[in-house]
Amino acid sequence: MIEASTPIKARARPLPMVADFGYGLQYPLAQGRNRVLVPRGRYRVLLYSQYTWWQVGKAWLDIDTTHGPTMFYYAPPYTIYSAGAAGFGPQQRPGRSVMLAVIAAAVLVPLLLVGLGVLLAR
Repeated sequence: MIEASTPIKARARPLPMVADFGYGLQYPLAQGRNRVLVPRGRYRVLLYSQYTWWQVGKAWLDIDTTHGPTMFYYAPPYTIYSAGAAGFGPQQRPGRSVMLAVIAAAVLVPLLLVGLGVLLAR
């Protein structure tokens, strides 16, 4: 069972999330609990969000299903520029500082250019 948190949003739409167990076992994930059936064994699970042709928000987790079902969590980042988080307990979404830096740059760079233009025009 995989608990996935809120997906990354790009252009106001959520990006698809995927759990890749290797050996051709790939499963799409939805927000919330996802029941995934895999054969018993040990896996290195790659969890990511699909952005066009790129895998973003990657997180890896080693799991062992030899003793029965395993519950784990995946938290994609806030933006496509950060790694995701995976673990056996609830995870915090990483990348909040990157998101704030991108927003701050989008606001401050134009203001700086306008201010510089006003100073040079005098």
